Amino acid sequence: MSLRFLRTSAAAALALALAAVVPGSAAHAATPAGSGSTLSVFAWNVDLATAVVDSVENEKAAERTPNVEAVIRKHNADVVILDELFNHDSTDSITSDLADLYPYQTPVVGQVCSGGGWNGISGDCSNSPFMINGGTMILSKYPIDAQYAHVFSNSTTGTWDYNANKGADLAEIDKNGVKTWVVGTHLQADQSGTSTDTTQATRLAQLGEIHSWVNGIAGASAPVLIGGDLNVEYYGGQSRGDYTNAESAVGGVLGTPATDPSQTLTTIDCPVSAWCQYMAGVESFPTDLSDDVDYLGYLNAPGRPVPDGLPTVGTDFDPQAGWAQGQTDTYAPSDHYPVQATFTLG
Repeated sequence: MSLRFLRTSAAAALALALAAVVPGSAAHAATPAGSGSTLSVFAWNVDLATAVVDSVENEKAAERTPNVEAVIRKHNADVVILDELFNHDSTDSITSDLADLYPYQTPVVGQVCSGGGWNGISGDCSNSPFMINGGTMILSKYPIDAQYAHVFSNSTTGTWDYNANKGADLAEIDKNGVKTWVVGTHLQADQSGTSTDTTQATRLAQLGEIHSWVNGIAGASAPVLIGGDLNVEYYGGQSRGDYTNAESAVGGVLGTPATDPSQTLTTIDCPVSAWCQYMAGVESFPTDLSDDVDYLGYLNAPGRPVPDGLPTVGTDFDPQAGWAQGQTDTYAPSDHYPVQATFTLG
């Protein structure tokens, strides 16, 4: 029997997540990091499905992977968080071809449930041959002193995510003697036929898992940054308070391009991205979908140092040569645009 049958219901999970949050944690008067160092973080859902899905849906992973690598290399961040690395050939190519720039790399979350180079693996990891990995990994220019994986215990039954070891990756980065923890994650996705209230409750429960898990490992030892595809619709979820509830559940401060009024491109922007339009047909979401679901930020805890505020979280936009405003972006190799921010650690 798959471990997924042991999971709590979304409603119970939401209660657990909110109960786990330290009251007022998002507004906690935290201690500045005080190092004077900076760390730039780039987060991207690269939309690289398994070989079987790639073949059946003609998703062109082999063609798109070099473009993924080129975009990552161009933006040259200190740390890279990648989601949806489900295609093993693409993962091997990315890690190999970018090893000169990012020699320090965690494994992919949920690829194995024990060992595998992790300092620890927790949560509801399944070895079932019918499960796929969690698709999240971290690349770094600087040494990774410790790396931990957590597979979510909360997942919405009846969705594709229920068949993946999705979770979070926690890496301790040492940039010139300054230690920083970085969390990469990919939360529960919405799916047609399933209530968004249900999937959002699961996301909040998963953020509660991250909150407790990170506190148990990182404590107050160093700043904790977080990034990834949270599937929290900044605009579409406003009536439910999704963004505010997400910050409360994880006990942190989350930024996305929508929090900077000068930015007009969203992280999922089908009116602009040709690949997003193609995937809308494959996955049955609106071809005019435009919302911010990818985030970068930091987590609070009593006594833990934090960055000097939340920096601007920008969307990295790299269209084809000759692109002009109003044209479709035919170069983007994913249905998400990457986000990047530079954190000042004191």
